[in-house]
Amino acid sequence: VVGAGASQEEQILMLAQLQAQRDEHVAALTAKIAGMTEELEEGRRLQDALCRERDALRDKMEAFREEQRDLQRVEKYEHKFKQGMNMEYLKNVLVKYIETQDHEGLIPVFYSVLDFSQEEKRRLEAVRSKMSAKWTLFR
Repeated sequence: VVGAGASQEEQILMLAQLQAQRDEHVAALTAKIAGMTEELEEGRRLQDALCRERDALRDKMEAFREEQRDLQRVEKYEHKFKQGMNMEYLKNVLVKYIETQDHEGLIPVFYSVLDFSQEEKRRLEAVRSKMSAKWTLFR
């Protein structure tokens, strides 16, 4: 450790220097530990904040999923309601078509209720024209 040939004063001086170096090292380590402790605490605060944010996002996501399920249910019932309404309306139009001679006035209603494309309308109008021409020959 301390040289055997050194005087007692030199030995004390060397021990004092070693003690000072050790104290500096301990102080540096203590400061480093304090810094790391602060970083750790900041990390924990950040982790807590992130966990709270994650939980809030999970809650929002679940609320959105519930809202989506509700919307799908509403759309399903709305579609069924509209189908039922269209079927009832179509039935009434068909009854009027059969009961009356207002075929020309009711054909566009069928086109609308049954959502005919322009091509389908054109084809049916062509057939109707041919059939009308045949009927006028017999009158």
